[in-house]
Amino acid sequence: MGAFLAFFITFFNGYFAVSVIDRELELRFRILFAIPLGFAMTSVFYFFYQYLNVYNFRQFQWFELIILLILALVYYNQERPDLSKHKFKKLSNWFYLVNVYALMIFLKYFINNPMGSWDGFRIWNLKAEFLYLNSPLWKNVFSLPHFMSHCDYPLFIPSSFARLWQYSGHQSYGMNMIFGLLFTFGLVYLLYQAVSYFKSEKVANVVCIVFMISDIFLVNGAAQCADVPLAMFFLCAIVCLFFYFKNKRLNTLFLGLLLAGLSVWVKNEGLMFFAIYVVVLLGWFIKIKDIKKSIFTTIFAILVFVCAFLYKKYTGAPNDLLYGFNEIKSYTFAFDLQRYVVIFQTFFELLFSKFVLFLALILLCVKGFKFREKIKSALLLSSIIFVLMVLGYVAVYVLAPHDINWLVENSMDRIILQILPVFLFVFSTTLRIGKPDSIN
Repeated sequence: MGAFLAFFITFFNGYFAVSVIDRELELRFRILFAIPLGFAMTSVFYFFYQYLNVYNFRQFQWFELIILLILALVYYNQERPDLSKHKFKKLSNWFYLVNVYALMIFLKYFINNPMGSWDGFRIWNLKAEFLYLNSPLWKNVFSLPHFMSHCDYPLFIPSSFARLWQYSGHQSYGMNMIFGLLFTFGLVYLLYQAVSYFKSEKVANVVCIVFMISDIFLVNGAAQCADVPLAMFFLCAIVCLFFYFKNKRLNTLFLGLLLAGLSVWVKNEGLMFFAIYVVVLLGWFIKIKDIKKSIFTTIFAILVFVCAFLYKKYTGAPNDLLYGFNEIKSYTFAFDLQRYVVIFQTFFELLFSKFVLFLALILLCVKGFKFREKIKSALLLSSIIFVLMVLGYVAVYVLAPHDINWLVENSMDRIILQILPVFLFVFSTTLRIGKPDSIN
């Protein structure tokens, strides 16, 4: 019962929050956006519950239920939503069959690694145990001795796990499994719905089936790491960008900024994504001389950056990149050509090994590309965001104060997964192949 209540509160907090912000958004996207937004909200609540030294979990449960009730009342107090236009189409039987296969691969890996992969165990589950203690000792997450613990990392995953364990009454890795399933397959279905909405169902089927049966994706989805959840936040923000250019509503812009901003709470790479997302949007608004939205975006960005700064200051934990930059002058690595060679060599090795299945999608380019006028602006900005993220990842690798061979071998596959769904979405919407493009 506790486990059911945990996920019920999470989902409906997310669903009503999305619906209050943008009630005109398609129902299927509100349902999918509810997953990352719901977990982000409840993990932030749990963190502040610890921060304020309120160790009565029963009171915390009542607080979450009150927030849920307020959001529901605000939503239903407005004009009754019209659900008649929101229709869910049955997907192909092949898609469901592949879904079952993917689920089996996911469960196989999780059963063999119930405490997660190296990062899942060393970084996220270890911190979740401190947060689960329900005592002031939780602050030790910011002073773990091993540098691999990354004490400055945000606490989205540990806070979510600890909260789920509290609801279930014990340290249950089954709750972690459900969490992983929601984000792994939620990401697949979000990509499917986005491609089918802005392109066509046939293309969505092909792209998502390849994505869903990829071992590297499923293994990392089950590994209890932050990379797959982070990928879902990234894709949600990009999809919101497409919706914004379709409807020009400030609500949709705010939802996209919110989801991009919450990625900062998931992993440090989220801070880079949010900064790029904001800069690209601001550049566009300044170009078209939309002062109102420029000011709105700037104010929102300042609030997010202030929150991120306060959190980093509160943790007091050093960041390895900043430490390397200041202490060992890692900026000099920018002139070391060997580091670039290692980065690109590792990328191509991964492309033809762990990601070789995705090369099959090259066949979809047979008829070339087409940039439709309706989504041209969104496509342009999303492509710029993607390119800048790739350059940002390369810069981080070059400037990192670690052995470059060890670093890329142990992280590049997960880094690729963070931004891969965004690439697949942008790639799909530019194709000529398939049925006539969606009216969207």
